[in-house]
Amino acid sequence: MENNRQSAATPLADSRRAALRLLIKAFVFLLPFWAAVVLYLHDDPYMSLHRYRVYDSPVVLNENFVGWGIYCNHRHGPHAFNSFIMGNSCTMAYRCAEWERYLPHGAHAMRLFGNAESLAGLDMKLHALERDHARIDNVLIVLDASSLGDDRQRDGWEHILPPEVSGKGNLLTQVQMMRTFILPDFLLPYLKYKLTGQISSSAKCMNPYGRIRNPENNDSYNPRERMIARQGEAYWQGLDAKKLPTRTHRQVVGPVYIFAPQARKLLDIAALLKRHHTNYRIVISPDYKQVAMNPKDRESLYVIFGRKNVFDFTGVNRFTADYHDYYEAAHYRPRLGDRVMRAVYRP
Repeated sequence: MENNRQSAATPLADSRRAALRLLIKAFVFLLPFWAAVVLYLHDDPYMSLHRYRVYDSPVVLNENFVGWGIYCNHRHGPHAFNSFIMGNSCTMAYRCAEWERYLPHGAHAMRLFGNAESLAGLDMKLHALERDHARIDNVLIVLDASSLGDDRQRDGWEHILPPEVSGKGNLLTQVQMMRTFILPDFLLPYLKYKLTGQISSSAKCMNPYGRIRNPENNDSYNPRERMIARQGEAYWQGLDAKKLPTRTHRQVVGPVYIFAPQARKLLDIAALLKRHHTNYRIVISPDYKQVAMNPKDRESLYVIFGRKNVFDFTGVNRFTADYHDYYEAAHYRPRLGDRVMRAVYRP
């Protein structure tokens, strides 16, 4: 009887020891993962866990979190924002103080943009401002013609929206951010910076330029302006054909982007702006490649927002003529942004 008990206990004990060994191996195997999680929670590399007075970092940040954080820093103060430059990264060409010159007295502007902003992202930010009882007195929306076809929120860590904007829980949002942090393409350059203080020039996730934005209104301090000041014409000569392709200056018309799903998003945006009696303008950026916006899309925008509020600068024209107005094919300089604003507000 006793022998039977011992023989039965032996396999049970063996299975427990095997399970314990498996747990220990799993813990050791996952130790780097847990270390990365602890580092993420301690360092807050994306500056997304807490609010900050200054949003500049050696890490390339998610501009949605940066813009919303700057908005929150001022929303209850005497100079709460009531005017917003929105849209994609081409908003870097539009400076808040310059824009305020064209607005009614008392306008206090900030840049609330997203890289490759979609119509969904733009719509959600406007609704988040509305839920927060912000004054939406003036809005300047800067988009590319192709942006009009993007009616869904983009994937990727740089497009994730803050929980207050997206409506998703903070835990889910941070898990999405952390998934990128623990990947070797991000984690290894970050660890190198932590250990040596050096930023690898080939690491796309790191920012070697220092301060690149105004903490008060999110204006862009573009390091390429300093490069142009130093190098002059050599700056453009040093760009490869992918960044600054040769142009034929022949008029080419782009495809249609606005269909029923995009029109619904645009109508929702228009309804919100109407509810707030917003003074708004929509700018379709002067495209370096000089591809003209499709007339059908332009007419759709006229119908939805009104002809007086829509300004199309695409195609071959005086705004797209000089390559010195561009950093590269995708982005243009404030000196061109200033000319666009003059054309929009002082036709």
